[in-house]
Amino acid sequence: MTVSSGKTTRLNRLFNPKDGRAVCVAADHGWMSDPTPNVLELKRILGQVVLGGADGILVSFGTALRMSQFFEGKNSPALLIRADWMNMPRLGGSNLSNILPVVNFKKKATSCAKDALLVGASAITIYYFIGYSDEFEAINIEQAACFAKECRKIGLPLIIEPMAVGGMVTGVNVTEILIASGRIAAEIGADALKIPYTNDVKTFKKLVDEAGVPVLVLGGAKSDDPRDALELADEALRAGASGTVFGRNVTKAQDPRKMVEDICALVHGGMSIDEILGTGIKKRGRLRPVAVNCTGCQLCEIACVHYHSTDFDQSSHRLRIEYKFRPNEPRISKPIVCPLCEKCVDACKEEALTLGSGGYLVLDQSRCNSCGDCVTACPLDLVMCDRQGIPLFCDMCEGDPQCVLWCKPHAIVLTQPKGAEKHVS
Repeated sequence: MTVSSGKTTRLNRLFNPKDGRAVCVAADHGWMSDPTPNVLELKRILGQVVLGGADGILVSFGTALRMSQFFEGKNSPALLIRADWMNMPRLGGSNLSNILPVVNFKKKATSCAKDALLVGASAITIYYFIGYSDEFEAINIEQAACFAKECRKIGLPLIIEPMAVGGMVTGVNVTEILIASGRIAAEIGADALKIPYTNDVKTFKKLVDEAGVPVLVLGGAKSDDPRDALELADEALRAGASGTVFGRNVTKAQDPRKMVEDICALVHGGMSIDEILGTGIKKRGRLRPVAVNCTGCQLCEIACVHYHSTDFDQSSHRLRIEYKFRPNEPRISKPIVCPLCEKCVDACKEEALTLGSGGYLVLDQSRCNSCGDCVTACPLDLVMCDRQGIPLFCDMCEGDPQCVLWCKPHAIVLTQPKGAEKHVS
């Protein structure tokens, strides 16, 4: 077996050869951050992560020695070793910063590639920081290059984690810095990347394309809503990512096993988030506003536009929030939604607009002559025409209205009309 084939064999243990994707869990926080429950209860949590079907688990060298039972057997997850340490958590926001204050940002190698190989690791992971200072970046690149050289000699894959931090990083340039750092890491010799999401599909696709090696997206800060983590993963996958490396969103989850199972269903199973979470809404309903719950946040409008418009045209939402202002009183807001009164259908002489079998409006564009009668007929002014004269109307997102899904105060709800149940298969 050559060194090159050794790398391929170990990468195939991490990345599923059938789809080229991987679901990894980062559990290496203990030696850099506070001893939080996800650190103190790591043995129990790792047991749940393994049962959930994770493809790989990232741990410190000491954890790999103490909890080797989780990585034994042909069906066990791949072992990834964190081979360096940094003190960034102690620069602020950590209880350790009060006990062990830090002035300067430091990073050191703590394990070598041969150590990782001896404990059965499939890869090592190291940081690459960019944006703190030129001197610090130079040290990072030199250290990463040394790791890359050592990994090439013994056939061990190297996963580099670029991090844009420091005074040179701003909200304006952070995305371009991440894109550049991904490419630089690949040129240093990374076999894969572990990298933060750029917050939109277009720029993350650019990052993936320019890197040229498999990209695993980080989960980011812990969210109380599992949907947030799944949506991040879904967008990254659509941009071309090869999988995930989620840490606190798994290890701090109420049910780590379920969280890993859900991520696997998304990454490997091709399931939608609604299918995974069981939030798909039955067809043949009617939208109903609950004005007393409305906060005026306009998230329903944003969700509507995001579902229907590829160019995110803010004027194309098929519902709206109306506001009333009274002197010396709080602003009053109310959702205006389509009640499916079917007056637009009745007004369409060409029968291009109909109420489909799913219980929502459907347009036969081949029959539409752009007359605009449906626009005039709508009593709530919710029907409009686009620049090509094609009617835009509430189609209930084809039976799964996003406004209902995203409205946390439940100011828009879905009700089942009388007699509709008998039509539902």
